[in-house]
Amino acid sequence: MDSQQNSVTASKPVLPPDFNKFVKHYVHYDTLTKSFQNQTTSARQMKDAYEEKIIHALEATHMKNAIIQIAGGKIQLVEDTHPAPLNFQHLERMLHDYFRAKGSKFPDETDSILRFIKQNRKQVTVSKLKRDMLSPAIPPPLE
Repeated sequence: MDSQQNSVTASKPVLPPDFNKFVKHYVHYDTLTKSFQNQTTSARQMKDAYEEKIIHALEATHMKNAIIQIAGGKIQLVEDTHPAPLNFQHLERMLHDYFRAKGSKFPDETDSILRFIKQNRKQVTVSKLKRDMLSPAIPPPLE
């Protein structure tokens, strides 16, 4: 009887001794991450607002080629070209244009191509912790 009891006890999962510390650190860094995300979002919005004001002022005064000297560097207006995001609506428009350009001897297979892509997209599943708060933290007011 004793050996059966030991085997049952031995198979019971045991959490590591530092498990509570792991949870405490996870909560701390999760809170810190959310705080940094909020700060980053707010800072990006403020930066974008000031960037818009500077660009407007340079364009209004016909000084688009101006170089603004600042401590440790310079600021100048440049054109940044990058591809538009590739989403299904954009892909659909491009495929319709492609088949239209090919002419009537090629049928427009846009719908079947998009259906195939959507049905065969790879999905990745990962395990992660999800933290739910009982009462949401109220962010400090912006000044």
